[in-house]
Amino acid sequence: MAKKKKTETKTEAPARTLVTLLLDRSGSMQSVKADTVGAINAYRSRLKESGGNIRYSQVHFDSDTNGMELEKVIVAQPVSELGEMALEEFQPRGLTPLIDAACTTIRAVATSLKEAGKTEGTKVVIAIQTDGDENTSRENSWSDLKALIAEKEAEGWEFVFMGAGIDAYAQGQRMGIRASNTLSYGTDKEATEAAFAETAANTALFASGAMRTMAYSDAQKKAAGDRFGK
Repeated sequence: MAKKKKTETKTEAPARTLVTLLLDRSGSMQSVKADTVGAINAYRSRLKESGGNIRYSQVHFDSDTNGMELEKVIVAQPVSELGEMALEEFQPRGLTPLIDAACTTIRAVATSLKEAGKTEGTKVVIAIQTDGDENTSRENSWSDLKALIAEKEAEGWEFVFMGAGIDAYAQGQRMGIRASNTLSYGTDKEATEAAFAETAANTALFASGAMRTMAYSDAQKKAAGDRFGK
């Protein structure tokens, strides 16, 4: 009797997800510096615990008399290798070139994916955080940023906008980020931690395919002290 051939079952590898946190380093962030660093460490830890195929980047932005400055703190590091952020790694200063920082970061992520040949099959999450209004961008406009975000959303990218102690919804709308993906969180320690923890939870679910978008629930917004979301 001929032996039956074993049937091989192919398991599909989990989708690769690239997460970028664009963090405001303007001077006004000094008052929430310690709480923000602590919340980011909880954020990193939650992503690490998810066990997903996630790579993480973190970019800080501000500006001085010479214009916008971007600091690439981490670039596409596997979350399994993430360590804690030290307090001294975050030094608030300068002003808030939000538009230029967002446009530059989005374009850089797109370029890196194209050069690596990973445009297809990679999920992308861009989390933009600030505690104030745009005030010093020189190279790009609101319409430039809105068009860029719309272009990338059409490719399946997800964007969230996290505003610390501000009504982030009007500014988020100018960027073209949906209200459901916008969070106006409180500036106390508990609200700050909740904002980043809930964002990490949604990121892990989006990466796994359990969530189709990065939209915050009403309960998540409430936990983060959002007084402005409907």
